[in-house]
Amino acid sequence: MDKTKNHVKISLDQLTEQIQSSEKLNNYTELDLRRWIKQLEELRILLEKPSSISIVEDEKPSSFIHTIKVIDNQSLLNSSLILEKFKSNSQKSTDSLEEHFFLIFGPCQLSEDDCVVTHSSYRAGLSQISDINHYSSGKHATDFLIERKGIKNIFIGIISSSHKIISPIFDYSIHGWWNLDHVIINGERKGDNGNETIETGDKITLIIDCDHQQIQIEHHRTKRLVQLPINLDVCPFPWKILVRLLAGGDSIRILHYSKSNIICFILCETIIHY
Repeated sequence: MDKTKNHVKISLDQLTEQIQSSEKLNNYTELDLRRWIKQLEELRILLEKPSSISIVEDEKPSSFIHTIKVIDNQSLLNSSLILEKFKSNSQKSTDSLEEHFFLIFGPCQLSEDDCVVTHSSYRAGLSQISDINHYSSGKHATDFLIERKGIKNIFIGIISSSHKIISPIFDYSIHGWWNLDHVIINGERKGDNGNETIETGDKITLIIDCDHQQIQIEHHRTKRLVQLPINLDVCPFPWKILVRLLAGGDSIRILHYSKSNIICFILCETIIHY
C-alpha cells in the first residue's frame, strides 16, 4: 500500500511539473491535455485498487507440477508508464485551431458565433458547410457534437480548398464519413449505408493528419477509430473540413475547449489525490 502511494505521489509530482512547465511556455496541444487527463485517471484507478500482487497458476499441459507465479503489477505499471512517456515525448504534437462554420450552399442557419449549424428546411435537401481554416501540414483535431440527427446521416470529412466546386453533389476531392462504415473516397460512396452508428448526442473527433496524408474519425461512445488514406493527386493541399446535412432540423456543433480551464481541472485533480 505504501509502495503504491509513493508511486502515485511521484507520478503526480512529475505530471504537475510537466503541466506547469508546458503552461508557462504555452507549448502544449489538445492531445497533450487528453493525455494528461488519461494519466490522472490511471492514477486514480491505481489508488482505488491498491493491490499490486497477482497470483497466476501455470497450467502448461506438459508439466506434472503446477507452479504458482507471483507477479508484481506495480513493476509492470512502472514499465508501462515509462514506455508511454517515451512514446509521448517522441510523438509529434497535434495542433488545434479554433474552428468556425461558414455556409457554402443549402438551407442552413449558423448560430452561436458560427459554431453551430442547423438544417433550416422543413424537408430534406443537401446543405454543405465548411470551416474557416485550411490545412497543409501538421496534425489537427476538431471535436464535434451531434446535437440532433434524424433519419438521415450527417457527413463529416474534408475537401480540397484548391478545387472550385462545380457540382453541389459530386466532387472527387471529397473524403470522409456518412457513418463509420459508410465512407466517401474520391467523391464516391463505399461501404454500408444501412449502419446507423452515429446518433444524437454523440461526440466525434475529426483528425486531419497532413504529414501522413490521412484523416481519422473517432467515435467516442463506441470507442471506434477509423481512418482514410488521401491521394494528393485527387485531393491536393490545402484541405478544409466539410460537413453535409440532409434532413430538416439536423444540427452539429464544433466543440471548443479552454486550455486554462482544463489545466485548472488537472491541477485540482492532482491536489485532491495528495
